[in-house]
Amino acid sequence: MTKTDYDVIVIGGGSTGTAVARDCAMRGLSTLLLERDDIASATVGTCAGMISSGLKYMEEPDIVDMCSAEVVHFNHIARHIIAKDPILTPMLEMSDLSTGGNFAEEYSKRAAERDVPPVLFLTPEDSLEIEPMLNPEIIASMYFEEFFIDPFRLCLLQALDAQRHGADVKTYTEVTDILLEKGAVRGVKVFDRTTGETSEFISSTIVNATGPWAHKIAALAEAPLELRLNKGAHVILDRRVVNVGIVTKAVDGRMIYLFPHENTVLLGTTALDTWEDPDTLTASHDEIEYLIKSMEWVVPSIRDARIIRTMEGVRPLIATWKVPEDDVTRGYEIVDHKTDGVAGLFSFTGGKLVMCRHMAEAVTDLVCEKLGIESECRTDKEPLPGNEDDVDVLALAEEYGISQHTVERMRARRGTETRDILALTRDHPSWKSTICTCEPVIEAEVRYSLRNEFPQTINDLRRRLRVGTGPCQGTFCTYKVAAILAEEKELDSSVANLELLNYLAERWKGKRPSMRGQQLAQEEVVQGLYACVANLDRVVVNYEPGPWEEDA
Repeated sequence: MTKTDYDVIVIGGGSTGTAVARDCAMRGLSTLLLERDDIASATVGTCAGMISSGLKYMEEPDIVDMCSAEVVHFNHIARHIIAKDPILTPMLEMSDLSTGGNFAEEYSKRAAERDVPPVLFLTPEDSLEIEPMLNPEIIASMYFEEFFIDPFRLCLLQALDAQRHGADVKTYTEVTDILLEKGAVRGVKVFDRTTGETSEFISSTIVNATGPWAHKIAALAEAPLELRLNKGAHVILDRRVVNVGIVTKAVDGRMIYLFPHENTVLLGTTALDTWEDPDTLTASHDEIEYLIKSMEWVVPSIRDARIIRTMEGVRPLIATWKVPEDDVTRGYEIVDHKTDGVAGLFSFTGGKLVMCRHMAEAVTDLVCEKLGIESECRTDKEPLPGNEDDVDVLALAEEYGISQHTVERMRARRGTETRDILALTRDHPSWKSTICTCEPVIEAEVRYSLRNEFPQTINDLRRRLRVGTGPCQGTFCTYKVAAILAEEKELDSSVANLELLNYLAERWKGKRPSMRGQQLAQEEVVQGLYACVANLDRVVVNYEPGPWEEDA
């Protein structure tokens, strides 16, 4: 029998929502996590992955202290999906040195607790030795280090850990209404996007962790919630243009960055107030040129790289008006809608990736207080799945006859699960075959994910494995992934082809805004492979509309 009654329902499968579900479940609350798409499929998937020490917000020392503490916690619970990256801030003008001095002093106060060195000022010669691609005309640079996390894996691992502690996690389940009774919530009505069925789940406590959609969810309960939505674009290049992070001033004096990311680099980000629909945003030509022109001053060769895609996300800032975006707090607030006449509904505004565990602890404290439960938070102490032990990459590579690079990339996603995945190849040696050469990803990992991580689509597998995210953007791996998905889920060929086309269409959304130069030639290759050779432009899908679509 399907469970319908819960202590708490969490809406939103991003970094905060999955962290809340994990904390609630670990404290013994019967918990339901609802996400209308896939885990980490929205805002968190458009960030750079930095678990920032918060030094950009020196005017808010409490936030800086909190961010620094959270970095320490993440390094304890999720070290297998974290990397520490060196960063240079090249300086072209003498005025940059005074600004850098203020940053260096504040940053260095908290460096030791995060196990990073204090800020160093480097000569042009030392800077160019570290990163030869810098403009040789720089007069100095600042060196510091920050931690980066895989946001997709973080969210998935938090959801999986919530499951292991008894929570139910339902993806592709959209909340269409919040049920009310005598001034309090009593549950939600949902639409299952995979079956077309509607159902209800009952709870007297709902946590709204839907980021830039939070005001829309609150409106379902007729509760007011104001956000200042601010959009930011990233440009992804086809190679590691630099091997250390670069932070510099943009054309308008804002700070932007170029960060090595897996086998590519991320160039970001813009910050523009927006009233557009977060579901349909794409990076504009002006945003792309703003970022490239600004970075070109310190990395002159940046235009030699090929733009393989762009992405645009929306920050759900606390509603502070008549001040520049940079002056809006990067902290968060928990809104208890009891003051609006809707008891039992809590909504988040503001926040950042690095704060998600802290945000979850704060709201779970409120939920436990409401339910009369005394239970201590343990999310800062207990490791996430895969972080139970060290992994000997060299030994595993030799034992299974797989390249060290492949095993190391798997370890960076999986931690101790790497052993379980490689063990599958004992009975299935052919599963050592490489599916995605850009990453790389082997067949055994694709099958393991399908069996253990509840992906529904190829795009879900992209978030779990990074298949299709490298320089070829899925040109050569999509067919292979589709075949494995079809076999594992027992899909007929027409449904598998439809899924393949849906994935290519989804990737096109991020490639189209920057289509120029060599990327046009790359897209001709994709068109030739899938439309001409495979004839997928003429696929006929035997599809019967569900009852919820007949009147559409």
